[in-house]
Amino acid sequence: MEPPVSSDGFLDGDFVMDSQTFLCWLSDYYRDDIVSLRLIVRMMGMQKPGGTVQATQSQLAEILGVKQSQVSRSLKESGRIGVTARIKPGVYQLHPRLSLKGGKVPVDPKPGTRVQGTLKVDQLSLLDAIEDNPDLPEVFRELRRLPDPARKPVREDKARARARKGREKEDGTS
Repeated sequence: MEPPVSSDGFLDGDFVMDSQTFLCWLSDYYRDDIVSLRLIVRMMGMQKPGGTVQATQSQLAEILGVKQSQVSRSLKESGRIGVTARIKPGVYQLHPRLSLKGGKVPVDPKPGTRVQGTLKVDQLSLLDAIEDNPDLPEVFRELRRLPDPARKPVREDKARARARKGREKEDGTS
């Protein structure tokens, strides 16, 4: 049995696979956004070794039973804070500091052999590869801390609804 891969002091030190601390943060940060919460948890369950999720926004929307625009908004928000990154259309990367599915992935056979090999995916090597990838957003490559859930701004649509409700109370209309 191998020791847990170190998370370099991030989110309560060592963890293996899905971080319980990250799940607690998710539930607090997305307390008023059930679609985003469900999306990230579903992506965690769908990820391949290395943290990639292969699904289009339409496929994710169908799985969750929501509109594609809701999935698009949620992915934009999670990308803005560094939880996810879009690699290419239909392929997303979950940040390995938060949720990592380790394991072995197939690699092309070495020249002159017919046997396909495997490569072990571990957190530290994946973090190194991410930090060296200039195509990924800076916020994703540099993620060290997650935003404080207490300081999360209210979603624009919810803020508009609250403002409308406040005006209705002042006017005496409903």
